[in-house]
Amino acid sequence: MARIRTIKPEFFTSLTVAGLTPEQRLTFIGLWTHADDEGRCVDDARLIKAAVWPLDDRTAADVEADLRALTESSLITRYTLNRKPYMVVNGWREHQRINRPTKSRFPAPEDADSPPTSGNAPSVDTHAQLSEDSRPERNREQGKEQGTGNRDSSPELATRDTDPTPEREDVEQLCTHLADRIEANGSKRPTITKAWRNAARLMLDKDGRTPQQVHAAIDWCQDSEFWRSNVMSMPKLRDKYDTLRLQATRPTAAHGGNVVPIGAARPSTTDQRVAEGMALAARLRAQEAAQ
Repeated sequence: MARIRTIKPEFFTSLTVAGLTPEQRLTFIGLWTHADDEGRCVDDARLIKAAVWPLDDRTAADVEADLRALTESSLITRYTLNRKPYMVVNGWREHQRINRPTKSRFPAPEDADSPPTSGNAPSVDTHAQLSEDSRPERNREQGKEQGTGNRDSSPELATRDTDPTPEREDVEQLCTHLADRIEANGSKRPTITKAWRNAARLMLDKDGRTPQQVHAAIDWCQDSEFWRSNVMSMPKLRDKYDTLRLQATRPTAAHGGNVVPIGAARPSTTDQRVAEGMALAARLRAQEAAQ
């Protein structure tokens, strides 16, 4: 199964790589995505052809010729164990650094039945460091096939809802408040994920917002065009907070000058917010009666 890898610019200026044909170079690069997290795979030109050249007219014999050239250049090592052929990309651990790698199910070259074949030239630095998680269940591309994968690309907002630590009360109140508003707006009540909690926590701790300011932003969204033009979530609220602040502090005819800036202090309990809403409604009725 294919994996995400990266490549260093030095690959294109390597004298060893320059001695290969373009097809051999591409086969070599394709091996990185075909090999497992320890750089190993089954040594079968038919499998490699299917993985690296699936839509081209190249044959397994062509790929076998590529593999022989890569072996002669010391870019790969071919070996057997119990009469089964395997290969490994040389210099893998030095140049492909993978977080939480999956342990290989293939034997290592040192366990081979006979001395491995890897040519006589020194290994070259042709790989790039990889900082992404590469286990199948965390790999974004593989997740599409397995029904898993990352749900948010932001490193600050991991979406796995498996945090065993007790959540802060102020963070839970913000998330619950937004979920209540979304449900009251006629949408299905969303699940409060770890991404929501992280975004709320970042607004309070990193952005310097007070709980009252965030509650006010949530309330303002409920009655604004902004709500209807955005799929609301706690990460989206954090991302658009400054835009909301500017819009909410700009009185409009629709609001009749009664806009409450979202940066102002705001009652944080449900009873207080209900009381404030009733008071505002009474003021609006009094204004209408006076007109």
